[in-house]
Amino acid sequence: MSHPLQPVARDALPRDLATDATELFGVDHVVMWCEELVAGRASAGDPEWPDIAWLGGTVGWRPYWSRVWGARGLVHIGPPARPDIVFDALDDEAWRVREMSLKVIRRHGLDDPAGRVELLVRDPVERVRMQAWTALGLAGDDPRPLTP
Repeated sequence: MSHPLQPVARDALPRDLATDATELFGVDHVVMWCEELVAGRASAGDPEWPDIAWLGGTVGWRPYWSRVWGARGLVHIGPPARPDIVFDALDDEAWRVREMSLKVIRRHGLDDPAGRVELLVRDPVERVRMQAWTALGLAGDDPRPLTP
């Protein structure tokens, strides 16, 4: 199924673009698309889904950016229907995907019974550690890496 429609204001805020996409394509469809992006099963130029510009993205960037844009879409229009996809993204090789997935978890208050968020307070990337602390509700605490 092809979606030739593109946003009129491509320079709009990602939040506004995602909201407009839900009005045009439906919330369930856009959430599923975002989840497929996060999971790496869809990409920026995938003709089966809407134009990535609806999430503020651009075709031709490194592949991990599709996963980032999918997570960012979930921040604005979530919660995800399949939270396991977001939690699996916490193991992504790209730190920006881990960081944005933590934002999804925090924004929508996703339950983390396995304690996967807590593991990221030891992430090698400071921005990921900061988001992990924030998602845990400990943003005021010391975000430096813990010793093993």
